[in-house]
Amino acid sequence: MFRRARKRPKPVAYVIEETHAQEAPGADLHVRARSGRSRQADRAKARILMCAVVFAAAFASLAARLAFITFGQIVPQTSIASAPAAEGPRPEIIDRNGALLATNLPMIALEVWGKEVWDAHETAEKLHGVLPAIDTQSLEQKLRAGQYVEVDADMTPAERQAVFDLGLPGVRFSSRIQRFYPQADLAAHVVGHEEPGKGGVMGLEKATNGWPRGGAMRASIDIRVQQIVEEELGAAMEKFNAKAAWAGVMDVRTGEIIALASLPDFDPNAPGAAPADSRRNRATYDRYELGSAFKAFTAAAALNDGVASETSRYDARGSFKVADRRITDFHGENRVLNFSEVVQYSSNIGIARIAGDLGAEKQKAYLKKLGLFEPLAIELAENRAPELPGQWGPVETATIAYGHGISVTPLHLLTAFSAVVNGGVYHDPTFLAVEGGAPERRVFSKDTSAVMRRVLRRVVTDGTAEYAEAPGYFPIGKTATADKPARGGYNRNTRIASFIGAVPGYAPRYAFLISLDEPQPLKETYGYATAGWNSAPAFSRIVERAAPLLGLSPENEATALAAFVSGDMEEYMEARLGVPVSGGRMP
Repeated sequence: MFRRARKRPKPVAYVIEETHAQEAPGADLHVRARSGRSRQADRAKARILMCAVVFAAAFASLAARLAFITFGQIVPQTSIASAPAAEGPRPEIIDRNGALLATNLPMIALEVWGKEVWDAHETAEKLHGVLPAIDTQSLEQKLRAGQYVEVDADMTPAERQAVFDLGLPGVRFSSRIQRFYPQADLAAHVVGHEEPGKGGVMGLEKATNGWPRGGAMRASIDIRVQQIVEEELGAAMEKFNAKAAWAGVMDVRTGEIIALASLPDFDPNAPGAAPADSRRNRATYDRYELGSAFKAFTAAAALNDGVASETSRYDARGSFKVADRRITDFHGENRVLNFSEVVQYSSNIGIARIAGDLGAEKQKAYLKKLGLFEPLAIELAENRAPELPGQWGPVETATIAYGHGISVTPLHLLTAFSAVVNGGVYHDPTFLAVEGGAPERRVFSKDTSAVMRRVLRRVVTDGTAEYAEAPGYFPIGKTATADKPARGGYNRNTRIASFIGAVPGYAPRYAFLISLDEPQPLKETYGYATAGWNSAPAFSRIVERAAPLLGLSPENEATALAAFVSGDMEEYMEARLGVPVSGGRMP
């Protein structure tokens, strides 16, 4: 129901115990001359007897399997591809609702023991008749040399029956356990994959290497939301001919990652079939200058520190000189702006002036509290610390205020933004489902967060994010279009376009990040490739499709607006839901 149509792996059989071709003992031990026809007849009889023995062994094996399933007293003799049998099977990975993300499936492999083969040529030719992909010449050479050969690691029931019917000596069926990913490339970078003999090598699969065997790891991911995010992200990436894209959804009250996508992606069932670049988790490992989303951090820090208020005004005319640099606006209002308008219209000049009032040391202190100086404490190994400037003077203070001169992973940005809008509390992000509260630290006051929610709502209603609107869900957020660094400066023709937002704006529960790497302008966007034209509409579509699955229903905005403007978010939600919501997790 939740998976996209994809090529499926071959059907998997139930485990069958290992069987051995056996030659029947001869009844007559005297040496006597026999004709060629007689020898052929005896050989045929021997093969018939061998087949009977194999059939008997197979049925005995199935009977033992049935007894094991029924009574649980017989231990199956299976071998595990990625770990010793004594350790038990690798833990399954399930999503937050119990849907399988990674599991263990029994497989049947075809082996040929060269030392037991009667006729190498005959064996190779007959096996080729059932399995055309076999290189008969190579197989024959190995069998003549008495080598062991694994011919097929994953046989279908029909193939196994056809080989069985050949009655070839030296041929065996071996039970294995193979790691299988039912959702294919859905959430591939979060789930990761394993390699035989190594265990998990990326994503949550790597985290399961230290997990108790035979259990299950419950991820925070919701594959219903994940599918919506990947579909809309992929559609936007294709429409705007972007080279890559990423997105995430986070529960702002617990830090749980509900969805995380990085495109292009890969199928964990066949990771080697995709280019190495597709296996990169851009959302947690790659670092980018993510632009104007940082204005929300600068504005909140200035409010919280008392150097700015909603009534503060800033001259955004012309340009603003800082040391030897001149700061300008992309499409400036070219007038004096109030505090909210600086964020609404994404003024570089205005936010640089606010950062100047805050000062470099306090700017650094707030960004550090927002987790933007260290690697994230997540379960995935694909994780790096932000890249900070070598020096932090007046120019860096100004440019970092609008997201240039500092490189962070997209998940860093999503996590920090959640702390701005959720009441001012920072939660470490997690890819595991959590119960109850989670460790937290306060960064901003509740009043600061309430003001920022009002400001960020105006970005949607009266600012740069008109197309992020999702009626009934009261979205708040910020556009961010950042030119990509190039030798000697920035390339004005390559950019990362992002929208980061949250719903419902009066009492945020989920934060969303959507980014397109080098989107191209279209005629319908009037030649613009900025976030308001591409990432913001994708955010709106994701919210409208995913919010009902997340338990959010459209709200009467007139009713919510009163609570939103007054800042009584918790009181409003407590009255609406009939439960306390201050601290901890909302139902």
